[in-house]
Amino acid sequence: MIPDSQYTEATIDDGQTRIEALGRVVNRQNQSYFERMIRDMSWSGAVDITNWTLDAIVVLVRVCHDKDLVITLKQGTRYFMPIHYPHESLLESFSMAIMTGQL
Repeated sequence: MIPDSQYTEATIDDGQTRIEALGRVVNRQNQSYFERMIRDMSWSGAVDITNWTLDAIVVLVRVCHDKDLVITLKQGTRYFMPIHYPHESLLESFSMAIMTGQL
């Protein structure tokens, strides 16, 4: 993705590193805060979702669906670049398939 001109590359990398670390501890109680953070991000490169919680992956997929984003997801040694995301009713199943390697 081409980064927004208002963000420096270092800012994008710092924010993305912070999001990648927080994705490992997101739960239903802090999911809305995490979603706000993701919506405010400008993405660059692959997003490493290795060891993320299901709640965090669901949030990321929801935001990508809502904002029509095409990003690369890294799960362990596998890379995904979903072009179309499922509707809300299938987000959790889709996220679980990514998390467990069934996709």
